[in-house]
Amino acid sequence: MPHLIVEFSDDPSIASRVEPLLDAIHRAATASGLFDEGHIRVRAVPYVHYRVGGKREPFIHVQCRLHAGRSEAQKRQLSEAVLAAVRGQGWVAKVNTVEVVEMDRDSYAKYVLN
Repeated sequence: MPHLIVEFSDDPSIASRVEPLLDAIHRAATASGLFDEGHIRVRAVPYVHYRVGGKREPFIHVQCRLHAGRSEAQKRQLSEAVLAAVRGQGWVAKVNTVEVVEMDRDSYAKYVLN
């Protein structure tokens, strides 16, 4: 935990640079001190069909899904660190956003193959 899900426009200027973006986001989450590095999950989902303000504008959105219990300050620090990591990649995306979403521990199920 956490799951950091990168949603991005399937634009050549972004799609070709997703791997370094995932690495940068992972480093930001690790540096936050909120999680064990081995528990951080980062993945990306390209969108072929999208609109930003009614137009096909490049975008990047990161959803940080984590168990409830972090303070508002911790969540804000995480979102700002992840946004800085995204912006530090020099994207041409018109809109870069990050949101922290709390997951309900009681409804979260997990299986890990050993």
